[in-house]
Amino acid sequence: MDAVEIFVQRLGKAKIESLEEHVNAGVIEATSNVVVTREAKIKAPKPPVIKGVGDVQEVENFLWHLENYFRHGKVRDDEAKINTGVLYLSETTMLWWRRKMADMDKGLCTISTWDQFKVEFKLQFFPNNVLYEARRKIRKSKQIWSIRGYVKEFTTLMLQIPSLPNDDLLFHFMDGLQNWAKQELQRRQVADIEEAILEAKS
Repeated sequence: MDAVEIFVQRLGKAKIESLEEHVNAGVIEATSNVVVTREAKIKAPKPPVIKGVGDVQEVENFLWHLENYFRHGKVRDDEAKINTGVLYLSETTMLWWRRKMADMDKGLCTISTWDQFKVEFKLQFFPNNVLYEARRKIRKSKQIWSIRGYVKEFTTLMLQIPSLPNDDLLFHFMDGLQNWAKQELQRRQVADIEEAILEAKS
């Protein structure tokens, strides 16, 4: 009796069929009477190419896609992140990077970390007045009709001002609510903006 027959007798027909399904799906490997579990590989979608139109949402989403791509691929090295990120630049953004590389060759600037790259990228492609406009709008935002509409508008503005402190965000959010909604959140003693948004949605 060979090893395969012994293996079949030990596990039984039903278990073998189940194992075959998992092997075919790439979840486990079976060798003689040893079963080795391994993770199924998930292929991450590639980040979108960015042309550089000065749109805040496009810039933020582009960098967010890259961060997730790096996390999935376990890319931790700054140089590898930069070299990968620039592959998805096109037109205006690519011209910007070529100019930066020329400046670095001349010793005029240095971009050696991924954080530096992000800062320089945002400085170049965020509209000049984007932070001012987002702060102005968030300060004036009010709940007119539905609370869900207000939450959506406020969250969109909030994402454009990553540097705004939590206390300021909470103050502006609460201040823009209608009195009944504000009183209800105060009664629930919300302590930060994330909690306030979740409670408001509920």
